[in-house]
Amino acid sequence: MPRFLAVFAIFLLSHLIAATPAIRRRLTGLLGEVLFTTCYSAMSLALFTWLIHSAAQAPYIELWPPQAWAYAITVGLMPVAALLFGAGLLEPNPFSIAFVATPFDAEKPGAVAITRHPLLWGLGLWGLAHVPANGDLAAVLMFGGLGSFGFIGMWAVENRKRKMLGEAQWRQLAGPTSLIPFAALLSGRARWPTDRRTLIGGAIALALVAWLLLGGHFWLFMRNPLAMF
Repeated sequence: MPRFLAVFAIFLLSHLIAATPAIRRRLTGLLGEVLFTTCYSAMSLALFTWLIHSAAQAPYIELWPPQAWAYAITVGLMPVAALLFGAGLLEPNPFSIAFVATPFDAEKPGAVAITRHPLLWGLGLWGLAHVPANGDLAAVLMFGGLGSFGFIGMWAVENRKRKMLGEAQWRQLAGPTSLIPFAALLSGRARWPTDRRTLIGGAIALALVAWLLLGGHFWLFMRNPLAMF
């Protein structure tokens, strides 16, 4: 357990340090936005892989036994989480984190019409969705911590971006979107996205979820999400 906690601390601290405005500005000034994002993504993936491995090696300390209803929550929420993350992955986003540096078009906001933070919502829901089905201490700490990290990051990023844009521009750009997923679409303030990047990203994410449910998850992690049904 100490090794897992140390790896988890390294994972969280590395992201907190990289997200600190002064450090981020210095790194993006030195590397450029695209190279910084590429390096940051590679670091995150490597640390995440290390974290998953450490959690799998941690002692099993059961907090609650596996239950069918818990697995149902995970299976039910994961398509939503994947759709949000996949739809927003290739979209420019002036309100939140983004992996592309192309200009944002307010007339064609893509996944940003669904929510201002599609990637962070996807991360947050992914983490919290896995908590009910994984009732051991290491898994609860990892999934609960990462899910909470996504939602805390949403608040921090939104405050930083709002200051960067200024209140007037923020209100103008944020009018046809919402913090809560699908709220602006259902209220009629935004149009459902039909752009290629959103549709392709969302479709690939849903296809990945289907693959995981049909055997991919067991192949990767030796856990079958449908085992309780």
